[in-house]
Amino acid sequence: MIPWSAFIYVEWWPRSHRSRCFSLWIPLFLAWLLLLPLVLILFPFIALACLFVRLNVLRLYATAWSILTALRKTRVEVRSPTSRVLVNIA
Repeated sequence: MIPWSAFIYVEWWPRSHRSRCFSLWIPLFLAWLLLLPLVLILFPFIALACLFVRLNVLRLYATAWSILTALRKTRVEVRSPTSRVLVNIA
């Protein structure tokens, strides 16, 4: 299943040593709906390009789908002495 949402949390400590934070919820299903017409239009052109370069079209699409579905439950956290960023893909 493709990821449906992402949550971004940013926390930083300015010179005043008070913690400030910013969080954002991103609905990825809206991005998928916007990208769907583009993907449907490009689908045959990518298939023709793969045939021209002698790549297996089905393997390319299966690999792309596997990478997309593997993004689910990804959690990336980056810390520095003055800030912290957390990206959680659900």
